[in-house]
Amino acid sequence: MLSDMPVTHSISIEKLHKVYKIYPSSVDRVKEIFHPFRKKYFKPFHVLSDISMTVNKGDTVGIIGRNGSGKSTLLQIICGILTPTSGKVEVVGRIAALLELGAGFNPEFTGRENVFLNGSILGISRKEMEQCFDDILAFADIGEFIDQPVKTYSSGMYVRLAFAVAINVQPDILIVDEALSVGDTLFQAKCFAKFKEFQRKGITILFVTHSVDLITRYCNVACLLEQGKVQVFDEPQVVIDQYNKLMLNRSCAVYRHLQDESGERGTVLARREIKEGFLGEQFCLNPDENRYGNHKAVIEQVGIYTIDGQPAQALLQMEEYEIRCRIRFNEAIVEPIVAYSIKDVHGLDISGTNTLYHQIETGPMKAGDVIIVSFVQPIPFAGGGYLLSCGCAGYEGGEYVVYERRYEVLAFEVAAVRPCVGLVDLNSKITLSREGNVFAANS
Repeated sequence: MLSDMPVTHSISIEKLHKVYKIYPSSVDRVKEIFHPFRKKYFKPFHVLSDISMTVNKGDTVGIIGRNGSGKSTLLQIICGILTPTSGKVEVVGRIAALLELGAGFNPEFTGRENVFLNGSILGISRKEMEQCFDDILAFADIGEFIDQPVKTYSSGMYVRLAFAVAINVQPDILIVDEALSVGDTLFQAKCFAKFKEFQRKGITILFVTHSVDLITRYCNVACLLEQGKVQVFDEPQVVIDQYNKLMLNRSCAVYRHLQDESGERGTVLARREIKEGFLGEQFCLNPDENRYGNHKAVIEQVGIYTIDGQPAQALLQMEEYEIRCRIRFNEAIVEPIVAYSIKDVHGLDISGTNTLYHQIETGPMKAGDVIIVSFVQPIPFAGGGYLLSCGCAGYEGGEYVVYERRYEVLAFEVAAVRPCVGLVDLNSKITLSREGNVFAANS
C-alpha cells in the first residue's frame, strides 16, 4: 500500500559507492578479459564510499572539500550522468545542472541551436523552450553571439549561456559544479541573486565550492567530503570548522616533498623546520611562496591564530585574530623590522604594517636569538581568499636590507557575516531618524 505522506525531500542517497578499476596498463585489462579463471588485474579505486544523506526541498546545500574528495563525482551521479557501483539515489523533481563548462553543448552548433538541444536533453519540449528563450537570452547577455557557433565563445560566454539555460527551464533542483568561478564579478552577482530568488521559491540548490564565504552566505546546509566520504553534513558553520581543522591537519605536507637537490638554504631550512616540529601542527603553507633574503635572520614559523590560540585558515569577518611570526637570528642585528602584508587573490595589496610604523623597539639581536612577533587585530575584509606575506629587514649603514621575506607564504579565507561593497567592511553604524526621534540604530 502506497503511503499518503507528502514527500519532503528532493534528494535521498543511501549507502552510495563508486569504484573505478585501475589497471597498471591496457595489456592487463585485456589479460583479465581472456583469463580462463577470471584473474583480477585491477586495483579498486574508491571514489565515493558509503555516502548517505537527505536533502530536503528548498535546501541550499554547499559541498566543500579538497581536490579529489569526490565532489564532482557525487553531483554527476545525482544528475544521472554516472552510474553508482552500489547504493541508491532518489531524485524528486526536474534537475537542471551546470556541471562543467559547455557540458551538453555541441561546439559546431550556434548558441541558439544549443539552447534547444539542451532543452531536449532535459526533456523539455521545443514549445516550452521557445517560451523561455527571451529570458535565457536576456540573462546570458551575449548579444549577437547567440547565432554564432559556440566554439567561438570565450569561457565566460560559454558559462553564461549554460547557466542561463539551467535557471530558466523551471527546475525543481539546480546543481552547479564550480562553473560560476569562470564568470566575471557582475555575472556572479547576478547568478547569486538568482540563487536567492530560487530560495524564496523553494527550489533546491546544490553547488560545489572551495569558498567558505559562499557556504556561510548562501547555504542553510553544508557537506564536507574527504577521500570520498562524508565527514560532516550539518549547519554551515559546523562544516566550516571541520574543514578548517582538516586543512590544518595536513601539516604542511608540501614541505615533506621538498628535495635538497639545489643545496639552497631555503630548502634546508624547510626540511629542518619539519624535523624540529615547528610546522607539524600548524598550517598548510604555499608551496610556491617566494622566499628570499640574505638569511641573517630566518622566519621559521608563520601562522594565524584565534585569540584563544587555535590555528586558523578559515576566518570569520570582524573576529579578532593574531598573526604570529617566529624568527631566528643567525647573525647580530641592531634593530630588526618585522612586517606583514595581505593581498587578495588578484594581487592587490589590502593591508599591512610593521614594527617600525608602530614605533616598537625590537632592540639588538645576537646570533642564536629567537623572537615571536604578534600582530593582533580584527579582520574586516570582504568574503573571499587572501594571501599573507611577512618579512624581517633592517637598516645597515643607511641602506634597507632584507634578512628574509616570505612572500605569499600562507593562504586563508574569510567568511563574511554580511555582504559589502569593495574589499573591506568598515563596520558602519547606521542610524535612521524621523522628526528627531531615533527609531532604528546600529544595523
